[in-house]
Amino acid sequence: MASGSKDIRRQPKPADRLTEDLLVEILSRVPYKSLCRFKCVCRRWRSIISHPDHCKVLAQYHLQALAGFLYRTHDHNFSLVHNFATVSVGGRPIINPCLPFLPNCRLFNIVDSCNGLLLCRRFADADSLAFTCVVCNPATEKWVVLPGRFKKMRTARLGFDPAISSHFHVFQFVEHGVPNSDGFMDDGGDDYGDGHVEGVEIYSSITGVWSHKDNGWDFPATIVTDSKSVFLNGFLHLLAIEYSVVLAVDVEGSTWRVIPLPHDEDAPIINTDVGFIDLSRGCLYFANTDDYEEYKLSIWVLEDYSSEVWILKHSVRYLNLFGVNNVHLGQGYDIVAIHLERSTIFLVYGHDKVLMSYEMDSGKVQFIHDLGHGTDEPYIPYVPLYSESLADGY
Repeated sequence: MASGSKDIRRQPKPADRLTEDLLVEILSRVPYKSLCRFKCVCRRWRSIISHPDHCKVLAQYHLQALAGFLYRTHDHNFSLVHNFATVSVGGRPIINPCLPFLPNCRLFNIVDSCNGLLLCRRFADADSLAFTCVVCNPATEKWVVLPGRFKKMRTARLGFDPAISSHFHVFQFVEHGVPNSDGFMDDGGDDYGDGHVEGVEIYSSITGVWSHKDNGWDFPATIVTDSKSVFLNGFLHLLAIEYSVVLAVDVEGSTWRVIPLPHDEDAPIINTDVGFIDLSRGCLYFANTDDYEEYKLSIWVLEDYSSEVWILKHSVRYLNLFGVNNVHLGQGYDIVAIHLERSTIFLVYGHDKVLMSYEMDSGKVQFIHDLGHGTDEPYIPYVPLYSESLADGY
């Protein structure tokens, strides 16, 4: 009996009989988190899963749903405090908003997020005017310090799509008359310019360097401060203060686009709100005060990106949303995100800055968290990304 048992143990396991091609075909149907566990099955599986020839076939990342928002407050000493609010009622933060894994990062600002990555400005100390740019993944605690030291507080945004590439791009727009981090110009004065875009500096994790491109829009465009950006189809999209357009530039800085926003010039209401853009279900969305009803929010979607034709997705009166009428976008409430996969809008409302959600399909309003009236914009959405790769990262 003992010898028979020994013979059975010596027999090859069924999985060992699978050819490499067949095993790769099976593993190609497995989500990223399972692949990570399967690396521990045996050396052969680990070698196959990690082999660069299989990167295009096997899942390389897992992007979760919206987890919450990063935002800032100040303590009794007026020191900056980083916070995180989940989108689930009573939920606990899934990341430490202080990003303790970043080295020499006691003082930093989170500037932008894109598909699980964060763009931060890191200062050496409280008296330092210069800063470095850092891109990190809080879920895996990997990070990259970008080359160069900067003083100008330019509009900076992050472009990253893990479904296309593990590489990312950072856009820093060269704007007319932008002050340094201390709020003053290089000559020590406070005579600012109008902030129109003169060009853009683009960092590529592929090349590891910054490249400069002159402004390719046909007018002196000014980007909305702290506006949400959208990275879609290899283009970074931002809202312009004037002209009722979305501005777009590709990762090479070679193609510059202008997408007109839905606006009726004959409407009886003069709408001065700039609106809000976001990405949901693979499409560009735009939300703003309705052109015909002052106390109504309208949400539009650009279903066919190339057509530039916006379709009205949903409208809701402020009375149904907040229980009052006398509010305006940017004055009384802010839109902070549209869910990536669902018809849900997230807003921050009122004096106490209440984080709430609105389901467009059902009309359900959900109050999530009281963030407190001392919170500062921006409210940066965070989506956990589980991936081994952060190009050139630690």
